[in-house]
Amino acid sequence: METVYIRLSTIVLSIFVGVALSILARYLRVPAIAPLLIGGVILGPEVLGFVDTKSLGEGLRLIIGLSVATILFEGGLTLEASGFKKAKGVISRLLTFGVLITWFGTAVCVYFLFDFSIPMSLLAGSLIIVTGPTVITPLLQRIKIKEKLHHILHWEGVLIDPIGVFIAILCFEWLSIQGSFAGHLGQFGLRMLIGIGIGALGGYFIYWLLQRRWIPEDQANIFVLAAALFLYGVSDFLVHEAGILTVVVAGFILGLKKPARLKDIHRFKAELTELAIAILFILLSANLQLNNFIELGWRGIILIALALFLIRPLSIAVSTYRSAVSLRERLFLCWLAPRGVVAGSMASLFALELSIMGEPNAAFLEAFTFSVIGFTIIVQGLLSRPVAKILGVKAPPQEGWLIIGAHFFARKVATFIGKTTGKTCVLVDTNADAVRSASAQNLLAFQGNALSVETVPDEYRTMLGNVIALTDNRDLNQLICEKWSEFVKRDRLFRWSTPESEPDGRIKALGTPIWTSLPKPSIVAYDLQNRESVLIRSRIEQVESRSFADTIPLMSFQDDQLKFHSFEWSGEGEALLFHQLSHHLPFFVRRELIWESDTDQFEKLLANAIQRAAAIQPEIPQEKTMQLLIKREREMPTVLRHGVAVPHTHCDGLKEPLCMVIRVSRGIELSAFDKERSCLFFVLLSPANDPKIHLTLLGDIARLASDVELVEKLLSANIPDEFLTVLVEAGGSPDRD
Repeated sequence: METVYIRLSTIVLSIFVGVALSILARYLRVPAIAPLLIGGVILGPEVLGFVDTKSLGEGLRLIIGLSVATILFEGGLTLEASGFKKAKGVISRLLTFGVLITWFGTAVCVYFLFDFSIPMSLLAGSLIIVTGPTVITPLLQRIKIKEKLHHILHWEGVLIDPIGVFIAILCFEWLSIQGSFAGHLGQFGLRMLIGIGIGALGGYFIYWLLQRRWIPEDQANIFVLAAALFLYGVSDFLVHEAGILTVVVAGFILGLKKPARLKDIHRFKAELTELAIAILFILLSANLQLNNFIELGWRGIILIALALFLIRPLSIAVSTYRSAVSLRERLFLCWLAPRGVVAGSMASLFALELSIMGEPNAAFLEAFTFSVIGFTIIVQGLLSRPVAKILGVKAPPQEGWLIIGAHFFARKVATFIGKTTGKTCVLVDTNADAVRSASAQNLLAFQGNALSVETVPDEYRTMLGNVIALTDNRDLNQLICEKWSEFVKRDRLFRWSTPESEPDGRIKALGTPIWTSLPKPSIVAYDLQNRESVLIRSRIEQVESRSFADTIPLMSFQDDQLKFHSFEWSGEGEALLFHQLSHHLPFFVRRELIWESDTDQFEKLLANAIQRAAAIQPEIPQEKTMQLLIKREREMPTVLRHGVAVPHTHCDGLKEPLCMVIRVSRGIELSAFDKERSCLFFVLLSPANDPKIHLTLLGDIARLASDVELVEKLLSANIPDEFLTVLVEAGGSPDRD
């Protein structure tokens, strides 16, 4: 009964402390394995004695096997074929020549420094071949290096694990099992064949079941986990340790095929991987004996130095020979090669089994491997960021913008940000139609759940340094900010909200609330599409400091910074304003398209108007537009009251209406029904696909023409500023640049 209690306390304590230390590592922004390694030693027999791995017996081997299988399956899921193509030559050589150099180079050093047998030296060298995704992945996320380097290290970390394990098993069998080396080599080949074959078939089968929806959506995650562990068990039953490669291949195939629920599966597996790493490193480090590290002595220090600062650079030099990898990038690859949980697991298992067999140097394997793990995690892990900065291999600053929502309003915001800042804008929405509309406007848009960061491909995710959540659900916007806070600085998270939803207490939700005076983003988008409101993009120096009751400042780009809400109406820059329209005409009248003319020829006036419009909008077909205007005027003259005329037509080249105002000093005789000469011309061109706004603007002009006092003010006002002021005050709308 006491033994059962010890086993239970060992497992439960390992789980809790492991997870707690992983959370602590996240806050401290250090690799999780560092505190796990220290925590395991403290909990183990060497210090407190709370965790007793000996009580687990063969169960320890089982826990290690299943945990490693879970970790490597998740690693296979994260492999991207596109990343391999970007540096396939370097990656291929790292997994062949690099492996051999690390293996034999370390073995030679062990052989001469410690005078071990050749099989024992080769086994020791094989244990530090692996770099491992459990360490390299969080490091890469933290230091953010150039994309090519990221892919090289990630692919090496995932694929080198099974290769290193297979070589280590080959050496272990040679050392511990009677038989010829050729026989062991044949077993190695069979292990590769079984691992690749069952892994590929199993991965395709899992994908096939998911695509046919034979697995309920709410059970897909646990099914994929069970299937991966089943494949591991089958392969291991056929050939000892073949399951390691099987799960990597199965994960890669599933990630390559991208089933519908891949993002959820990946998130679930990532959480399990984090749990597996936490448990494993607590158990493995608790099993360490500090005396074994002391016994390494000065020879151990020299061995570690040779392995990391001679053999690794030699491996990189050969693997990157005649490649496009620069010298600075090669130096960084030489520096960063942290060992992780797989190396520690194999070293602990081999040391345990060899000690049972009476091998006198068994403890060396564990002490040497964990010394390399500890040094690479603590020293390389902590110094990788400054080293990357010194070598100039850090990724460009993350200044891109992620906008959650691809509705009309979000697309307008993305367009403004893209044009003013020149930074990448990515839109994410679950609505396929909205995503298609955004893509049609040459905007980067992806369909998917914004709560899953994998919705945005890696090559764009690494560019993002700002997030704007523009969904109608303010709680969802807050959750999105919380999720993306792992990748984006907290002061660069923004979300639409309402004033009443913001708490007044001490706990403040993540994400800066913006545009709280606006209605829901979908309502704003609807109003914009239906011309009930407009977004005004204007030069700040040309916008008057006075405010309008129905105008809301959204953002400005000043001094190379994008600012939200209010900003100073001084200096240079551009602003984006939201304006609820009651009178549409002033918004579509440009300052530079208001002028006076002394001509008395109607067609000459129209030709001049079209020429000026084409200077601003080159896509306007001048000859065709002129013909349409003249034809309409001959068939149905557009002369209104009090000397106002509105020649108008549709124009295929325009994306939004354009209205020109010409004041003719002597007037032009156009046979108006009130017998007055036409002195004020509004020449209106509208998109052919937007008849509603065309009719709305004609209505605005007709109402203006019916007010004789307003017409007189427009005829006597100075052009263009006073004229615009009268027009704005008449309709309650601001000027637009």
